[in-house]
Amino acid sequence: MASTAARVMAEAQLPYALDMGFAAAAQLVASGKEAPGVMADFLEQDAIYPGGASTALGLPTFLGNHDFGRFSMFVRQNAGTDDPDELLARTKLGHAMMFTLRGVPTVYYGDEQGFISDGNDQLAREDMFPSKVDFYNDNDLLGTDATTADDNFDTAHPLYRLIGELSQLRLSNPALKHGLTTIRGFDHEGPGLLAVERVDPETRQRVLIAFNTSGESIIRHIEVDYRARGLVSLSGSCPVSVTAPGTAKLELPPFGWAACELVDR
Repeated sequence: MASTAARVMAEAQLPYALDMGFAAAAQLVASGKEAPGVMADFLEQDAIYPGGASTALGLPTFLGNHDFGRFSMFVRQNAGTDDPDELLARTKLGHAMMFTLRGVPTVYYGDEQGFISDGNDQLAREDMFPSKVDFYNDNDLLGTDATTADDNFDTAHPLYRLIGELSQLRLSNPALKHGLTTIRGFDHEGPGLLAVERVDPETRQRVLIAFNTSGESIIRHIEVDYRARGLVSLSGSCPVSVTAPGTAKLELPPFGWAACELVDR
């Protein structure tokens, strides 16, 4: 998908294009259907865009949309489960990926209310106001007891709150808005670890971001910039110091993530 978007941009002389490849990789990886290496491989292709990896910073990234379905629907299909807690956790994980990895996060309306959809096109265009459409109203929404037959603009919904927190995290950290990406670790088989380091070229802020796509806690030594001596938690749990120059030890809960600013001291 990255090569397709890059070709379209080059041939049509477009500055950017919707990042369909990111959506596909996020759906597969956050659901646990594919190993985190799928996302790592996708991000490694950023250099092929016109203008190189810096161009990828401006690509609109998304998880699902009005044409082919909502992210949570793909998570349910790919994970092969209807467990509401796991589906919510994996959906949260996907949003954490979208807001902390490169690109411009684009949220599809209703995702912040746990809408899940039955499929593509009109089936992913549920009403925010009380709906009278049966094939909307029979869906079990994530993170709430409401249905689309109710008015859905709940600012206390867990996904609404999370998206607000992730938005603030991104706005407050230049590395998450403008930082180029270095892959720091990933699992090749099964669900598990994805870790990247992002560096803002202007402020030189460095942030280590790690995700756990598995249902088990993982503890891992992750490569970091060798100059880093300490870590400051921006989101999730981060160690106070490196275990050795160039290595940090992270513990991630099931379906969890962490964003850690790297500091020299």
